[in-house]
Amino acid sequence: MTYDLNIPWPSNDYQTQPTQQQLTNLKNTIITNLQVGKTSQCINFTINESIKIPLNEQNKINPIPIKQLLEELKPRFPNLRLFSRITLSINDTSKLQSITKLQNSFDIISIQPLTEKALQQTALNVECDLISLNLSQKFPFFLKYKTIGNGIQRGLKYEINYSQLIGGSAGYQDNNISVNLIKKNWFNNVLQLIRSSRSRGLVVSSGAQNPLQIRNNNDILILLGTLGLDKSRAKSCITTNPESVLITGRLKLKSYKQAILVGDENIISNENEDLNKKNNLSGYKRKFDDTPTGKLLKKAKHQ
Repeated sequence: MTYDLNIPWPSNDYQTQPTQQQLTNLKNTIITNLQVGKTSQCINFTINESIKIPLNEQNKINPIPIKQLLEELKPRFPNLRLFSRITLSINDTSKLQSITKLQNSFDIISIQPLTEKALQQTALNVECDLISLNLSQKFPFFLKYKTIGNGIQRGLKYEINYSQLIGGSAGYQDNNISVNLIKKNWFNNVLQLIRSSRSRGLVVSSGAQNPLQIRNNNDILILLGTLGLDKSRAKSCITTNPESVLITGRLKLKSYKQAILVGDENIISNENEDLNKKNNLSGYKRKFDDTPTGKLLKKAKHQ
């Protein structure tokens, strides 16, 4: 089973609603991704630190209609599994709003640090599941092994979005950046990340804004091979590592007092989950025998 943890939600704030054309494009991207083997996909809502999150209104924190999308797509694509993710783009972690409240509404919490200080603080202290760096722009700092290693020791993963390599300048905040410069920045930044992480704890996602930016697993493995990753570690970037991120995020959402049950599989499959009651934290952990990692997983607690 392979994963894609970054299908961008068309809106970057709570006031702007996606148009019908944008929603159609999102669905086509999900379907194309499924056809190349990505059965588990996360729709990613990205906002910056200046956006005020309606923490006091539980039903408005997550604008992504996962339930509606599944109801529409599931009859035609029964293997599809959709999850929600929020990415907070920050300059200073002290301005972060309560992440614990966000865990009740999203399956994955991701941080995109924009400064070296924010990266250091995120790797050391912030309770998130994934660190996502903007690889299309030249980093204003140097990726240090100690900083990246601190995050890996805590179980954090670092995300590489390949659409930044093939998508050109369209869709980026600064459309004046040339395509060649974006590609140069992408390769330099990814090589830095691979070096500083010692090829560990990496997750490859698409970040695709349209179906044409989707690539199959073989293309991704070839790309990672040219960057110096061996076949085993390259494969883990699209299988076990993203699976670990998803499991960790959902355990924070659903686990209960460290109770463990062995031998069931509902943590990854959310088809029977009541998505309107994600703030109900009752449940217990369990082990999912069919996953490559054999991680501890969770099933909703029986009434």
